[in-house]
Amino acid sequence: MKITITVEDPTPEALEKLLALAAMPAAVVTAVPDDRWTPERARSYYDRLPPRAQQILLQVVEGEGECAAEELKANGRNLRGSTGAFRRVLTEGKRTGLWPDALPVPLVSHIVGGQLKKLEMPGSGTDRYTYPVFAEGLRDLLPIGRDGC
Repeated sequence: MKITITVEDPTPEALEKLLALAAMPAAVVTAVPDDRWTPERARSYYDRLPPRAQQILLQVVEGEGECAAEELKANGRNLRGSTGAFRRVLTEGKRTGLWPDALPVPLVSHIVGGQLKKLEMPGSGTDRYTYPVFAEGLRDLLPIGRDGC
């Protein structure tokens, strides 16, 4: 049997009591904060992106969390409109209740002088770094032995 409970903004005391309640013999309890990506959330997010945005996300994951704009534009590819899908799909998922409201956008743009320089997964060096989670969630889609960005 599997029971899923969503608790938004729990107090430490409430979370402790909930985990104690779930600590029955043979119970497996995991708690994922609302503001964290999981491999399952990452795959669900990827599956909802338009095809070009999917390609871009895979390139960023192949690049270990970042990819230069020039690399993303290789072979005459255009980024116009493609990067907006990342926020749009996340917003729609939050609106429909698919993902928690606190979930951050997984990619950020670095713009210098009005020009996009690179896309990057935020949080490097912290427990909120999205790259490892997306790498796990999308591992079956990543080419083996290919150099990233």
